[in-house]
Amino acid sequence: MLDGIQALLLVEAALVLIADAVAATWIFRIYLRNRRKSALAFSIAWVFDFLTILFTMQQSVTIQLAGLLCLSTFAGFIFYGSVKFLEEESINARHRTLTILSVMPVAFMVYMLGVYFYTGDASWTATSAAALGISGVFVVAGGLLLMGVEEIYKSAIRYLSISILLFGVHLVPAALFGLYSWYEAIGFTFSSILIVFMVWAMVKLTSSKTFMPSKETAPQQPDLKPGTLLVGINEYKKLKEKLRDMPVLAFVRDVSDIPEGWECYFVTTIPFQGTFKNTINPTNLARMTEIAYQYLETFAKSGKHGIIVIDCFEYLTVYNSWDSLMKFISKLRDFTIVNNGTLVVVLEKESLEPRLYFQLRKLTE
Repeated sequence: MLDGIQALLLVEAALVLIADAVAATWIFRIYLRNRRKSALAFSIAWVFDFLTILFTMQQSVTIQLAGLLCLSTFAGFIFYGSVKFLEEESINARHRTLTILSVMPVAFMVYMLGVYFYTGDASWTATSAAALGISGVFVVAGGLLLMGVEEIYKSAIRYLSISILLFGVHLVPAALFGLYSWYEAIGFTFSSILIVFMVWAMVKLTSSKTFMPSKETAPQQPDLKPGTLLVGINEYKKLKEKLRDMPVLAFVRDVSDIPEGWECYFVTTIPFQGTFKNTINPTNLARMTEIAYQYLETFAKSGKHGIIVIDCFEYLTVYNSWDSLMKFISKLRDFTIVNNGTLVVVLEKESLEPRLYFQLRKLTE
């Protein structure tokens, strides 16, 4: 029976080592392609997880302690990668998340005292339990931070953040029961499953089109001056053909003829599930502004010309006050000018009162 358990542990360890090596290599290749520091941090994290598994399987106590150090380093790079990921996406950490992180020091001390009173082993508490606890804190913190970009990366970031949170939480029972032989197989099996799932989720995230720009050479851009354009429907139809092969960011109502290369958001009050890749509520002007800013900033950093199309302005007037819309357009206009981009607002002159139309036209000019 014991030999069977040991054989199972060896198989699981080999599976995790392979997963770690694949993740580290794959994500490092992605880093070489887009130079995102978050990818480099995640790649290094899997290297240290590889070393953690390798060292903890050894008989030497000294080498096993080195494995605990590698585990803490893995947690640190997961947290650092999450922070850089938010920075690269130009997203600030949510106040609620920061509030949760503020209780971590007290939670860690309660955890340490609990482990000591439960196990009665001061050496275990000061070494293994401490390493598992501090690693759990930073892994959980990294998972909480990643939840801040769920609206952009959808299921990819959701799976990753959940698996990271579960991995961080599972280190608590590992500290409590790690001294007992009956927990060895259970704990390592659960840990292996979570690691493989984390690897899959992180590879899925970093391989996504949003995270990793395509290698294809971008087509020559049409001659559009930086700033804002206020165009009618007929003029927009002609402009759309010129922009068909461009990576345009568009907020639209008509989804019947969306160019394949566009990053399109269907503006609607109906929460479609699975029918459309990206939907956004017409009242969520703040989210539209955030998406537009991230898009323009990304293109500006790469030296390219970002183009934003708003093909739903009349629809937005139904759900928002005029003052809110003017502030919204004003922010987008400033973003496009600063980042050398172009904002195209599609609107027929007759759809607005003359006073409002000329106010909008004056703002865009």
